[in-house]
Amino acid sequence: MTYDPDIAVTVWPEYFDIKLTRAQGRRLPKNLCVENPSLDLIAKGAMMLDLEYEILENMSYPKFPRAKHGCVRVERSELPKTILLPEIAKVLIENQ
Repeated sequence: MTYDPDIAVTVWPEYFDIKLTRAQGRRLPKNLCVENPSLDLIAKGAMMLDLEYEILENMSYPKFPRAKHGCVRVERSELPKTILLPEIAKVLIENQ
């Protein structure tokens, strides 16, 4: 598939932040999370999965509207988001 911004999946760094609770936006268990996940590493994870992506730096996670951490928009693939996130998390853990 090719990257289509209208149907791309949004991946927020908050999904991988070990300091956050599930209620605050963390999507994965703590053993798959890191401190201060960066957009570059999330993009690297998407690239290693052969997915096209776009980094949006001036975006804010809906639960934290004043914090502009940005996000990565990843092309929609055959993998559902629940499988895609742990695969990206493995790259974050390897490169922390």
